[in-house]
Amino acid sequence: MIKNKRKENFQFWKINEREGIKIINSKLLEFIESKGFATANLNSKSQILVQKQNNRMSIASEFDIDQIIKIYLEEKGQREVYETYIKGMGSYISKRKFNLLKRIDLVNDRDFKDSSNFFYKDCYCTVTKDSIKLKQYEELETPIWENRILNHSYSIPSDDSPGQFAVFCRNITDGSEERFNALKTILGYLLHRNKDVGESKAVIFYDEMMGFQNQAHGGTGKTLLSQALAKCREVEIFDGKEIKAGSFFKNQRIELTTDILVYDDLNSKASLESFYTMITSGVEIEKKGQQSYFIKHEDSPKILITSNYPVGGPGGPSDIRRRHEFELCNYYNADFTPEFEFGNRFFGELWSQEEWNKFFYFMMTCVEDYLKNGLIKVASINIEKAKLTQTSCQEFVEFADKYIKLNKWIDKRKFHESFKRQFPLIENVSPHIFKKWIYNYSRNNLGKYESKSSGSRYLFKVRKELANV
Repeated sequence: MIKNKRKENFQFWKINEREGIKIINSKLLEFIESKGFATANLNSKSQILVQKQNNRMSIASEFDIDQIIKIYLEEKGQREVYETYIKGMGSYISKRKFNLLKRIDLVNDRDFKDSSNFFYKDCYCTVTKDSIKLKQYEELETPIWENRILNHSYSIPSDDSPGQFAVFCRNITDGSEERFNALKTILGYLLHRNKDVGESKAVIFYDEMMGFQNQAHGGTGKTLLSQALAKCREVEIFDGKEIKAGSFFKNQRIELTTDILVYDDLNSKASLESFYTMITSGVEIEKKGQQSYFIKHEDSPKILITSNYPVGGPGGPSDIRRRHEFELCNYYNADFTPEFEFGNRFFGELWSQEEWNKFFYFMMTCVEDYLKNGLIKVASINIEKAKLTQTSCQEFVEFADKYIKLNKWIDKRKFHESFKRQFPLIENVSPHIFKKWIYNYSRNNLGKYESKSSGSRYLFKVRKELANV
């Protein structure tokens, strides 16, 4: 709720000896409007109650209106009027009466295509590809949502030494400058409240040593990255283990101002295909007891998924263009945590103001890098092998790596028999299944599966352009 500290002389009641105290409904509505309350359209069928004051908007409720009236009458010493209001408050304030309030447009404070804003308690910063400029709120030309303002102060760091979070990000990228820069653009992409750039993708974070044979390797810092984003933007984090097909679209916790949806530790059976509509079209919001409404693609949250297993999908160009996958180095584990290394918990009470300043500055440089370079794609480490293992078995992947020679014809039957001799304990690998494994191996190695028959022999090869080998 936005507080208005102005003391006005606005009387929405009358007193006479015969009728006593009477609340004048039309005057009460005028008073409510004077405090910035209005309605705004979600769509052609749905409206919400908002409050807009001092260039800031917030979603409001009947509770907020009751509190404003209570405070006003107490300041005026009108205890008897307050008692009268309490007795009849159910009739004075109702959703139907909100239809008579002024209708205004919802605030649209999404970032521009080439810039991004970070709002702090005492100032705000505008980030472009070339600079980070600190500004005062007097310079703000357009209204913003009240909850955009972070509950932190900010000032330019006193020196250029990296903060703890920046060091953490270097550690989980294994000291590789290329991978560190790529991670920064991913964080920048998620922090940028704009989709006009055209990169509508779900970001997927994996562990470098992601689970093979149903073994999970957690503790690398994926969750800590989600928490860092939540210190800068409005983030909703869902338990990915509990996600079931068809359950995404209720989305009861998503608000108009939600910036990022995090599906943490997505289960191994989930498919990215379930998220396609949310990635490319928008989000349908269904709240209990309320009319559902739709958030358009350009205003909808971006999506971050973390998983210990390859996130499945139908494959092909449509699937590829909807995902941006990145592996984090297993620098940390259950025994060696960031808290152990740095001697304090990130974002906790032991963080000094200078550490917060360095954290916010680093996150803003991530947006700066993204606006300059877009999403940087780096070579995968184990993603492709993990995907193959998930659709076949680890023994086959190792066998194929050793014996499939690119651009060479191979006897399929002999190849299959050789595999069964080396791994007799692996049962029920029919010729059809084995062919499917070879086909997936070809595709995941960016090659093309080809086959032909020569007499009684059935041959295959994985064809790949030599320039790409």
